[in-house]
Amino acid sequence: MKIGLVCMLKGRGMKKGFTGIKALEKLSQVEIDKKACEAALYNIDYTLECLKWVKNHGQGMFRVSSSLIPYNEFWNWKNFDSILEKLKILKKFAKDNNIRLIMHPDQFTVLNSENNEVVHNSIKILNHHYEISELLGVEDIIIHVGSSKGDYKERFIKNTKLLNKKLKAKILLENCHSVGIEDVIEICEKTGIRPCLDFHHDRIKPSSQSFENYIEKILNLSKNKVPLAHISSPAGDEKNSYKSHSEYISTEDLIKFRKYFDLFDVEIEAKGKEKAVKKVVDFFKKI
Repeated sequence: MKIGLVCMLKGRGMKKGFTGIKALEKLSQVEIDKKACEAALYNIDYTLECLKWVKNHGQGMFRVSSSLIPYNEFWNWKNFDSILEKLKILKKFAKDNNIRLIMHPDQFTVLNSENNEVVHNSIKILNHHYEISELLGVEDIIIHVGSSKGDYKERFIKNTKLLNKKLKAKILLENCHSVGIEDVIEICEKTGIRPCLDFHHDRIKPSSQSFENYIEKILNLSKNKVPLAHISSPAGDEKNSYKSHSEYISTEDLIKFRKYFDLFDVEIEAKGKEKAVKKVVDFFKKI
């Protein structure tokens, strides 16, 4: 059982180096390179700090931020030896301490969009994550189905054929607010992609049967790898902030889903970050 910290520590974010694309576009390439490189080096050092926290608290899993290399499309970051050397340090630290690294591109990754430009940009985003994953030894890149309009499953299946085969082998498909785990499994069976189960999303968008009925299929589709799951508790009731993540995972949810921690490596999606992870670990120590 691995319990995952997501992206950062409580109260501290990644650096981007710029206030936005408009500010970036006013700079020379030399200025962009300088500011972006400084931010990237900070982010890598900060990620190592997060990995040390994971090591010291025995959780064994960490989601690498998609902002690790900021504004990657505006500069050739792979030409900076200082960045590549620090990424090697991250990779070695994770490997030496048996830390499973995950990546999860943002909501702009919509592989099955009806807009071809969005699909093209989504593939560019995924290719960037693949480049980072190769340098860090990341084997898991989680995405959502994306659009749930029209023949969305067929579009997703078709567009996976546009992906590099090695990239595709790293992708996991997660159920979300609009696409249930039943449909995710159907897509995974037709594409060879591994599924990722989000317990809270399943409450928001349940399938025709309880998610428990799909566990065996999820295990079979995980290709002898430990499957991944996400756990979060709602910030409010069904009328207010129900879809949002709360500060911590509720005791009720830990009791409800506790047996699945033996089957899955579980990422803790909570605003409390490492404090939320520690509460989960303390829960399991007590029982």
